[in-house]
This record gives sequence, structure tokens and C-alpha cells, in this order.
Amino acid sequence: MEPASSSSRAQTENLVGFASLAAPGSVLRPANLTRSLFHAGCGAVSLLLIHFLPSGGWLIAVAGAFALAAWSMEVSRRMSTRANDTLMRLFGAVAHPHERYRINSSTWYVTALLLLAIFAAPWASAAGVAVLAVADPAAGIMGRRYGRTRLCAGRSLEGSLSFLVVAMVAATAALVWLAPVPISSMTLLLGVALVGAVAGTLTELFSFWADDNLTIPLVVAATVSVASRTLAG
Repeated sequence: MEPASSSSRAQTENLVGFASLAAPGSVLRPANLTRSLFHAGCGAVSLLLIHFLPSGGWLIAVAGAFALAAWSMEVSRRMSTRANDTLMRLFGAVAHPHERYRINSSTWYVTALLLLAIFAAPWASAAGVAVLAVADPAAGIMGRRYGRTRLCAGRSLEGSLSFLVVAMVAATAALVWLAPVPISSMTLLLGVALVGAVAGTLTELFSFWADDNLTIPLVVAATVSVASRTLAG
């Protein structure tokens, strides 16, 4: 009876895995504290690079190097099953199971960093990076623990509200740190941070077509850039 039971469990796991691939976000992912800490750590490193690198050219070069390495690994994974297995084992603690067959979220993240380095001011980039680094994990943790009111794609009202509050704090901190000249008034700064936090929350909620590690920092950076000019005018 035991082999039959093991076979049944394996089939069930395969069906669950297939369901998550067929409809990503339709069910809650399991909590992964290691991934959340990795997420926040990557954001902290990115913020330090934005602040301390001597010029925009340096930032583009460093972000480009990370993006090149990430996309090279993606190509190697598609060309070699062994390479894919090795990379998934190496990053297993921070990878979602479905990323075995899809582009890794970290690849989308470093792609966002490169685009920010090319097109956005450092202070706007910092706001986008800070919101993703802490608000996204906070929403996941709070949504899994306290989420009761379902919205869409497995997300909850409680998780989205947590994202909004934490994003507001993160965006404000980033702007205070790096944007004293473009945003000189504290009232204006808080308004810009709020607009960025709302934009980030909506992006996280409705990111069906693209990975939110790409969309959130780009949308937040673009939004705070436009809001700073609009509100100041």
C-alpha cells in the first residue's frame, strides 16, 4: 500500500505545481521568510549603490553587469536542463517553484534597476527600489497571516493596505534621504510619497501581465517623478 500512497502524493504535488503554473497568483504562495529577507537585502544593496556610486555612468555600468549576468543565466537555463537544475538548487531557498520554468524574479529586478539607472533620477530610483524592497514582502506576510477579504489574483485587502502603509514610509524615507533639492517642502515630499505609494499598491495588485519586481520600481519611480513636477508647479 505504501508505494501506491507515495504515488498518489506525487501525483497530487504534480497537480498542485501544474495549477500554480497554469494560473499564477490564483492561490496563495507559501510563506518564505528567507526570500523576504533576500528581497529586502537586495533593496538595501541597491539603495547603497544608488547613493554611493560616483555618477550615473557608474550606476548604469553596475546595473548592466548584473542584468547581463542574470540574462546569461536565463539563456543557459533554457539551453541546458542540467544548468537549470543546478541554478534552482543554488537559489532554491529564495526561488519559487514556478521559476524553474519561467524567468526568475531576480532577473526582472535587475532589469528594472538597469532601466532606472538609464532613465530615472537617483532619488526617483531610490523611491521605487525602497517601496519594492519592504512593501512587497510586508504585503505578502500580512496578507498570508491576516488576509480575509480577497481582491484578485490571491491578494487580499489586508495585504494591499499593508503595502500602502509600508510603501508610504519607504518612499518618504527614500525621498528625505536622496531628494532634498528636487522636493524641498516636507508637505510636497509627503504628497509625492503618497502618490508613489498608491501607484505601487495598485501596480502590485494588478500585475498580471508582468512580474511585479519589474513593474513596481518602474511605476513608482515614474510616478514620483511626474508628481514632483506636477505638485511643485
